[in-house]
Amino acid sequence: MAGGVTVVSLAEERLTRHSTASKLVSLLEALAAHEHGIGVRELARDTGIDKSAVSRLFDQLCELGVAEQSEVSGRFRAGPRLFALAATIHGRDTMWEAAEPIVRTLAARFDETCYLATRELDQIMFREKVDCDHTVRYVIDVGERSPLHAGAGGRAILAGLSPEEFEEVIERTELASVTSQTITEPDELRRQIGEDRSRGYSMSMGERVIGGCAIAAPFFSAGGVCRGSIVLTCPAQRFDVRLAPEIADAVRSASRQLSARLGHAVTPEG
Repeated sequence: MAGGVTVVSLAEERLTRHSTASKLVSLLEALAAHEHGIGVRELARDTGIDKSAVSRLFDQLCELGVAEQSEVSGRFRAGPRLFALAATIHGRDTMWEAAEPIVRTLAARFDETCYLATRELDQIMFREKVDCDHTVRYVIDVGERSPLHAGAGGRAILAGLSPEEFEEVIERTELASVTSQTITEPDELRRQIGEDRSRGYSMSMGERVIGGCAIAAPFFSAGGVCRGSIVLTCPAQRFDVRLAPEIADAVRSASRQLSARLGHAVTPEG
């Protein structure tokens, strides 16, 4: 460290510049920039990577389906796996674009923090949020994951699954206790999910975080697959049980609106 600036040796800088990860990023960027493909010589020229290294790395990328080589021209282009990754990322951005105004309206109506949460295998991930104006909040970090059985957000997702898929999830999931209020008995969880499914929303008090309350409802893709839930949270000390039916109706309505925006044919019953 000299004068507050980190000193990096030329050797370290060269190593960073020419690391395998750096080379891969450069090659993928070159692929993305050439819609009709690009050859090894052009790749080497554009990226500054040795031709033999380019060939070796592209052999591996082709094996993984990230790139593919034309049998006619020999040029490389983006492969199906790279397109699938791009579509997944784009789909996530599109989901928040559709959800944001709905979540903001819900948060503003009750002045409580609301989340867009998605199912990630057998977990719930809190993807995006709109904060309330209160100093005291029920805070969940964006990107945080939790088991599906703990709390309203995850239970809403479980309620949105088909009965068969729900059973598959609880068969392979350890219903571990997150707090003293977490449901850990399979039969009790089945009973609660049945109730959540029939009313169209889930409500929890201290199941994931002691002192926290949440009401959530599932939303669905165009194909009818449960993708996640919209979750309204608040500290237990501020929760007015008399408002629970009104909040539940609003959360359920918000999830139905998002489902419709994602192309799901929402029925009058929900």
